[in-house]
Amino acid sequence: MDPADKPKRSLAGLFYASVWLVFLGTPLASAIAGQAGPFWTSVSIAATLAFAAAYIWLFWTLSAPGDPATHQNRRVRLGIVLLVVCAGLAAPGVGPWASVFTPFIAAALIFSLPLVPGITAGTLVWLIPSAVAAQFSGTLWTLLGPGFGVAVIVFARLMEHNERRAHEAQHHLRVVSERAAIARDVHDVLGHTLTVLSIKAQLARRLVDRDLDAARAELDSIDELARESLTQIRSTVTGLRTPSLATEIAAARAALRAAGINPDIDVDPLLPDADNLFAWTLREGVTNTVRHSSAATCRITATAAKLTISDDGAGCGGAEPGNGLTGLRERARAAGARVEVRPTHPDGARPGTTLEVTR
Repeated sequence: MDPADKPKRSLAGLFYASVWLVFLGTPLASAIAGQAGPFWTSVSIAATLAFAAAYIWLFWTLSAPGDPATHQNRRVRLGIVLLVVCAGLAAPGVGPWASVFTPFIAAALIFSLPLVPGITAGTLVWLIPSAVAAQFSGTLWTLLGPGFGVAVIVFARLMEHNERRAHEAQHHLRVVSERAAIARDVHDVLGHTLTVLSIKAQLARRLVDRDLDAARAELDSIDELARESLTQIRSTVTGLRTPSLATEIAAARAALRAAGINPDIDVDPLLPDADNLFAWTLREGVTNTVRHSSAATCRITATAAKLTISDDGAGCGGAEPGNGLTGLRERARAAGARVEVRPTHPDGARPGTTLEVTR
């Protein structure tokens, strides 16, 4: 929320609360027209005016932004005590119409306490005094009139409560969605990079005794890849990283060769480098091929409408999709695309796997 909006909200709440003060005209008129004598008439009028001032001050306290909770709670308790004292002082001169004070006290309780205790306390504050007043006044209006006001207050409190819960639910969904997106991005980055690092480390181990220079080159490549991965992870966590299709193509070619798989790549050169969906698909598909396929060849083709990654490996064997493929389906769904995973050669001894994303 814009900080400039907070004073506006406070003034709006104060105005809404102050509108109801017009009903205090009833106890004022009752005091003026009553037979309580000059002293109690004066006390009742002064107490009613003090009641109105305390009520305005109390709701200004309730709607004031940035007020520490402990200070606000003390002020609310003080405000409610002032309302009760003023209503009690006004009652002798006002008579049964003192029940008009009860919705104001009920509103203070209903909006300052938790939902259920507030509504319960507010209802009792109205019901008990107003029922007693109705016995003395001989008319149900001293009960039903304030009761209508309390009903409106309860309805407003329920609406405010439901609105706040809806905002909290929306905020929770946004947080969950953001966490899922970050987890998916981190998985995609780490899964691919760690797979390539593992393969290069195994290759370097085999080369140490045969070709020391080649082993050193692989170790240098591992160091460079680890540094690049660290940068990608930092950027992904902060939500700043956008995958590059050209970078992923180069990384796919290097990862496949390092795993001993022949890359056969045919990508439309007119595809934009910022094609995020195809870039993530390429990363996920090649990572799975390197990890699980034991393939000899991996063919990658891409046009503006379709990206296909096919291998001649052992196949997926009906395995359940992992986090990477699940995340890829979510990305594709958000982009209006479709993901399909099927055997490359369904009837062959090595059926292979084909991953296809179609827009």
